Amino acid sequence: MGPFNRELAPRLQAVIATSTELQERSALKQVGLAAAMAGALRARGVPDSAASLAAELGVLAFKEAYTTWLTPDNHQELGELTRKAIDGLRTTVTELG
Repeated sequence: MGPFNRELAPRLQAVIATSTELQERSALKQVGLAAAMAGALRARGVPDSAASLAAELGVLAFKEAYTTWLTPDNHQELGELTRKAIDGLRTTVTELG
């Protein structure tokens, strides 16, 4: 996502925060994203339960990265932040055993 998205996103988030319908739509988009990711993983031969879990963790990592990306003092790219969020989740899951 480029500079335009970075400028527009906080305003979009503010509008979504004011509307229950928009919050529900945003949640449905996240469900759709997880379903698409799980489907792509299954198509690559990943077992169903692992694909579903990986997709949910991927959406969680993206949400965390996106929130960080929007902060005014952030200078990192969204992809880099997403990779860091995934690494953080991987570490947490490992620590939980």
